[in-house]
Amino acid sequence: MSGNKDIYEIYTSNGLILEVDKNTNQIIFDKREDGREVGKYTQEYSKALFEAHNIKQNSPYKDYQPQYLDPEFHTGEKSTLLEFKDWQSIYLKDPIKGSIAPWTKAEKAYYKSLKTKKERYKYLVIRSGIRSVVIDIPYEAIGAVDEKGNVDPKYEKLYRIVDDNKHNLRSSLFHNEWGMAAGILGDYKYLANDMFQNGFNARFIQATILYIQLSGGSSILDKPNLLGAIYGYADIAVGSGLVGVHKNPLREQEIKTLAKTLKPDEFGMLPFIDEIMGVDWVIDYNKYRIARDEFGSMYKALRSDIVEGKIKDPRDIDSTYESRREFDHHRGGYYNGMVNAYGYDIPNDRSEESAQLRIDSMILTAKLAALTPPQGYPNAPYYFTPENLEW
Repeated sequence: MSGNKDIYEIYTSNGLILEVDKNTNQIIFDKREDGREVGKYTQEYSKALFEAHNIKQNSPYKDYQPQYLDPEFHTGEKSTLLEFKDWQSIYLKDPIKGSIAPWTKAEKAYYKSLKTKKERYKYLVIRSGIRSVVIDIPYEAIGAVDEKGNVDPKYEKLYRIVDDNKHNLRSSLFHNEWGMAAGILGDYKYLANDMFQNGFNARFIQATILYIQLSGGSSILDKPNLLGAIYGYADIAVGSGLVGVHKNPLREQEIKTLAKTLKPDEFGMLPFIDEIMGVDWVIDYNKYRIARDEFGSMYKALRSDIVEGKIKDPRDIDSTYESRREFDHHRGGYYNGMVNAYGYDIPNDRSEESAQLRIDSMILTAKLAALTPPQGYPNAPYYFTPENLEW
């Protein structure tokens, strides 16, 4: 916190602190060391930085308070140590089936009371926790497009905007998010567009599981007696350790077996696939309203180190206190070296298209950080190294 009374602070989408002159309301940017001139984009970029700060400050999770360990014993008060140790221990093994966001009896009964595919589609989307960040989609519009492509007339304009953008290729992030908007409206095929360039791992995995629920596990990978979407999740995510999921050959084979035996329900869905298949811990460093790894660079670097044998995946069954601390040490190094330097103004020689993409991407990541549940999603819970919880 600056001691200068003429200065106040705002936060960038990735958690950096920027100083603002109270008298002029101008952001005090860091001096560029490369000598490139600035000023051409200053006004628009500053406006976007203020907008990103306000988005984060108005997050529905802004009052969330993580449970912290108090190592001291206070007379007359219950110690949190045992409860905290129990919390730590759950990250020492794979999630137990039914232990993460389980379906309750009442919830199942309500779901089964829904008589139409549209009603069930809407319920599953809402339960997933995924919300659109590229365009506002009212709850009433969820599932507005049926399986035949018919659109509820009230949401025709909204659908057309999303339909025009669902192949948006400005970046992987925009491609994914417009695809999720299409999926929320009813076109589930676009829910999980591009897994290779996105840092919001938990969101992508949740979208993938939602796709499996809504499609009944079917995809272009289908073969006779094989559900392609389930097989693909096992092969690409669990089998390769992509998108923040733990590489686990045994679990990969278990899920591939399910892909050969499961049958969709009468609506062509698999709503309770999480009970059958279980869920995976997801490493994702975009959490607590801070987008630290917007484009996945940190996770890709860590995964590369794991593949090369430099470090162990902390979720490995034979991981140790020392190996997990080493992993966290590498993570910290990559964060410091890969942080998106929003404190520098955009240089004049950057093309207008490139500058606008940087601005729009920053706003998008701020929205994602603000709307992501603090512990991840029902079918894509965040992974924390047990030791990291003590920091």
